[in-house]
Amino acid sequence: MKLSTLTFIAAMTFSSAALADDACTAESLQSKVTEATMAMQTIAAKDPARMQELALEMQAKTTEMQSGGDLTAVCAFYDKVIAEAAN
Repeated sequence: MKLSTLTFIAAMTFSSAALADDACTAESLQSKVTEATMAMQTIAAKDPARMQELALEMQAKTTEMQSGGDLTAVCAFYDKVIAEAAN
């Protein structure tokens, strides 16, 4: 998956509905998106198939969040991606 697609997905997380949740602030989400995007590159280098799986999950989380889903769950997902890249 191209980095531009990942960047698009990350940018979508900054919708106004997403920023309304206090548990995960816009500032913390922005930081997590940046870290997760870099983490996805690391994961892609090690296991492109796993990166594809995570990208699909990321798209689902973004859709969920835009539909009024739990922003905290999105932050937790980004944390998971970041941690996975560190392993």
